Amino acid sequence: MATPEPVWAVAGERTVTCTHCGQGWFWTRRIVMSSSTASLFGMDGFSPEAAVLSCTKCGKLELFEPTALQLFTSTS
Repeated sequence: MATPEPVWAVAGERTVTCTHCGQGWFWTRRIVMSSSTASLFGMDGFSPEAAVLSCTKCGKLELFEPTALQLFTSTS
């Protein structure tokens, strides 16, 4: 599910910044990285998940292992 407000993130003890514009605020959501074969056999539940960060300035997407990210809001 997408976050209701932008977040900044830390991965591998480094603050994540957009590789296109250098900005550091993102919208985030989790996605299932399903293949057409898994979908054909109804096995989507066994597909890996990824955390997606979408830059709030330019929209570039960055993918991460969900457990590798720490997310923070402006109030945290």
